[in-house]
Order: sequence, then structure tokens, then C-alpha cells
Amino acid sequence: MCFSPLEKKFYFPEEISNVIIECGQNLTLLYDFLSQNSSFYCKNLCLVFYECLEEKDFLQLKEIITDSNFLNLEIFVKYNSHLNEEFIRILGFEFAKLSKLHIHSAPFNKEVLWEGTNLIDIIFSMQIINTFKACGIVKMEHFGANIQKYTESFNHNSCLHKKISIDSEGNIRNCPSMPQSFGNIKDTTLEKALAHPDFKKYWNLTKDKIEVCKDCEFRYICTDCRAYTERTHTDAEGLYISKPLKCGYNPHTGEWQEWSTNPLKEKAINYYKMEELIKK
Repeated sequence: MCFSPLEKKFYFPEEISNVIIECGQNLTLLYDFLSQNSSFYCKNLCLVFYECLEEKDFLQLKEIITDSNFLNLEIFVKYNSHLNEEFIRILGFEFAKLSKLHIHSAPFNKEVLWEGTNLIDIIFSMQIINTFKACGIVKMEHFGANIQKYTESFNHNSCLHKKISIDSEGNIRNCPSMPQSFGNIKDTTLEKALAHPDFKKYWNLTKDKIEVCKDCEFRYICTDCRAYTERTHTDAEGLYISKPLKCGYNPHTGEWQEWSTNPLKEKAINYYKMEELIKK
């Protein structure tokens, strides 16, 4: 049987496809961002909370997001005993734009995925998350095997392309963990930040240009982290093209190992002050 060649073009009309905000409990940064968000259309919003949210907080979020132009909301929040499956099930029915809820620092690991009576994906995790340094881990369960993910990764950077973020201090970045800031949401417009010549410098850095990753069979379905790399290679433009620090896969042997205990990564782990992440 003959098959037509796979179309590898990626097209996404909006300038920004996803937004990440490190929120405080008073939601000030979210309000600051939404006051400017009408300037461009974006469907996907991710809110990261390092502390617990009460029921009233979720109701406030529901009111805020319902009136926004976002279609999909993903939330990371610290575990609280009231976040039981019954409360979340009801929340899923009433909070239409909420599509995924990650509950970190939980006493157990469990996934409750979307199905007929549960309208959001719920992930309970024992992982303690108190900074964005927890992001960037590469593992097979994070791989996205769909045509949009594949074509975007083939043509662009699979993590940073069309992303804008606000860190916990209000700084506008491509990702909350990226070192370069493009102003603060309090006194800089999103348009000005996006127009900065460096804001999009990693957007077209594909896995085919990254050391080790360019030999990996998973490179087009794997999310690439440029905030935390092994810091071994740069290209002619000064971009870091090293393998993601938190990847333990060796494509040359086909073996997975724990990234945090690899002695070859120790220098980069110390550079990023991630010693507390090393598994004993």
C-alpha cells in the first residue's frame, strides 16, 4: 500500500499559542496580564501556584477566566485536603475552561484522566514544587505523539515557540526559567517585550540543531528545555545547543538513566543550584 508523504508544515495563526504565569495567591499578576491580553488572541493559559488554593480561590479564578478570551486553562497547585475527587469532579462541570489540574506536593501519586463523568485531567503528584526549577524533566510519559506536536517540533523549538511567560516577580520572559527578562508587566507592554530582537531567538532552534538530541529517535515528540541544559555547546549565534539537563536518555545506546545522578551533569547541576534535586 502506498501512502502520501506526511505534510510537515506547521501553521498557527496567532502570534502566541500559550501563556504561563507564576501566580501569587492575590492573583495580581494574572490581573495585570489580562489587562493587556486583549492585544493578541491566545487560547491556552497555564497558572502555577506554589501554595494551596481554597474553594473561594477557584471560584474567583472561574469568574476571571470565564470573561477572558482563553479557551483552555491548566493549573498547577499545592495539595490541600479539600481537593478531593468529588470537589474536582464538580469543578470540572462548572469551570468549563479548566482542562487540566496538576496537584503537587500530594501524599500520593494518581492520575484521573478525562472520561464521561470527569471532564478534566487530574494529576496528583508527590513531587514538591516550590520553584519553576522543577520544570524541564524529559520522560516518555511527557511525549506528545500527535501531528501538531510533531510538525511544530520539526520546524520550531518544541517548548519556547510562541510562548510568553510572567514570572513570580512580574518579569516578562519566554519561559519563567529563562535567564533573560524583557521588562516587567507593571511598566512594560507585552507588545514591546515581544518586539525585542532577543525574545524569539530560540523559537526556531529545533532538535535537529541540538547536540545528542539530533541523533534521538524521539526528537520530534519530545519537549525541549533551553532554560536548563548541560551547558557543553553553543552555536555561532551564542545559543545554547546542549542536550537538556534533565534528560537521562542516551539515543546511542537506547538506555534511560536517572539524570540527577549522572556525574557528567554535576557541573551544570551546581551552576543552576539544583543540588537539592539530586536523588540519593
